[in-house]
Amino acid sequence: MKRRGFVNLSGVAIGLALIPVCNLAAADETLTSDDPQAKALGYVTKSEVAGSNCDNCALSKGDAKALACNIFPGKQVSASGWCKVWSKKSAA
Repeated sequence: MKRRGFVNLSGVAIGLALIPVCNLAAADETLTSDDPQAKALGYVTKSEVAGSNCDNCALSKGDAKALACNIFPGKQVSASGWCKVWSKKSAA
């Protein structure tokens, strides 16, 4: 491998290694209903739709009061919350 290729590959590897660290640091912010994206998707912190909430949504991750969500990267959603993108989690 030529030196230039090694240097380029090393830079990419370091960048990819830092991605999880950046995502964990940003996930500390809790999503609110005032967030522009939350407003656009009708997010509420307390679901009014029976049997539908972030805790049983296929797009959320985690088993806590606040969850990570693929729709709102870097933010945590309320387990009892809901938005228009809600999709039932499949039984595994």
